[in-house]
Amino acid sequence: MIPENIDLKQLASELGDDAVSMGEHTGSQFPTLEHDLINAVSTAESSDFGSLGIVVLDDTPVVTSDLRDIAQELLMQSDLDSVIVRAPLSGAVVSDVHSRAALESGQHDMLGTTDYVLGTELLVQGVTDSWVTNIEWVQVLIWALVFLLAVVGVAAVSVRRKAVFFNE
Repeated sequence: MIPENIDLKQLASELGDDAVSMGEHTGSQFPTLEHDLINAVSTAESSDFGSLGIVVLDDTPVVTSDLRDIAQELLMQSDLDSVIVRAPLSGAVVSDVHSRAALESGQHDMLGTTDYVLGTELLVQGVTDSWVTNIEWVQVLIWALVFLLAVVGVAAVSVRRKAVFFNE
């Protein structure tokens, strides 16, 4: 659920401008943070990560799972591949191009630091270096089907031999 104090249209507009939306209080307290996050977004886009947007909220919602809802809504309202929403006590990341497993692996590293720029860099690195994202799922599926067909074939031959044996 989106908390009442969150203006999704405003956040989406700010993401559309420079891919970073900064809470007013956090922005005044850390004047270089927005610029540093814009650089982190540019680095992510030049790597294999894809387009990224970051929202920094001044306060953590009472229900921290709302951060994921905010991120998901902003992802759907934008052309971005992934969206991070950070708050003082938590954060969330969603993506249209990265698996949930890879995101959660990277998110663990992201949430392990209060440095939002470092956390973003760790997330991007964790996702792009994740073994989960490097698995050739089509090849795994093909081998699984070959194995299944072999098992079915062996079972059919075994049943046929038993039928012939009992009919003699």
